[in-house]
Amino acid sequence: MNANRLLLFLLLLSVTLKGYAQEAFEGEIIYQNSFQSKNSSVTSEQMKVLLGDKQEYFIKSGNYKSCTNGVGITMQLYIGETNRLYNKTSRSDTLYWFDADVKSDAVISYELVKNKEKILGEDCDALILKTQGGQTTYFYTSKYPIDVTKFQMHSYGNWNYYLSKAKSVPLKIVVDNGQFKMESVAQKIEARELPDDFFALSADTPIKKTK
Repeated sequence: MNANRLLLFLLLLSVTLKGYAQEAFEGEIIYQNSFQSKNSSVTSEQMKVLLGDKQEYFIKSGNYKSCTNGVGITMQLYIGETNRLYNKTSRSDTLYWFDADVKSDAVISYELVKNKEKILGEDCDALILKTQGGQTTYFYTSKYPIDVTKFQMHSYGNWNYYLSKAKSVPLKIVVDNGQFKMESVAQKIEARELPDDFFALSADTPIKKTK
């Protein structure tokens, strides 16, 4: 193969690979949450009221925002540029932030189960992360990829560990520990463009560091 043909071949190969490459998912997922309390002092219904049975999750590039209909933490915002998580409660307009580079419960082991469950018409694999406090199972499909490099410092909740294995947004999450069991199942997923200022912090919003 002469130099001109080789150059043409490499150019066509590059265009073909770009055509097959998947872009990171951008859009919204609506989850339905359910709770099973294992604590005698807190009922499952109280957990539902506190944490909410509906969650709207928005993600774009290295940012995400989660809004619930609970009376506890009503919104959580992650800004990838600063690696900060901001929480808002129903009782205050103040956003309380902390660094997402904290490990709350280290992963001891993991297990991958292929084609475990069908969610929203998609065959999903299950990734089971076992920690000292319990286990979290994520159900996902490669149809909705995430740019893992954007969340490498997001140790909180073992989010970066999960993404390093799955590289996709979860369509179902099951958290099971000594205090409760929670299931979040996607009811709808919509890929759409989100404006950059959707994740911006308002200059008028009080912001404090979590103590």
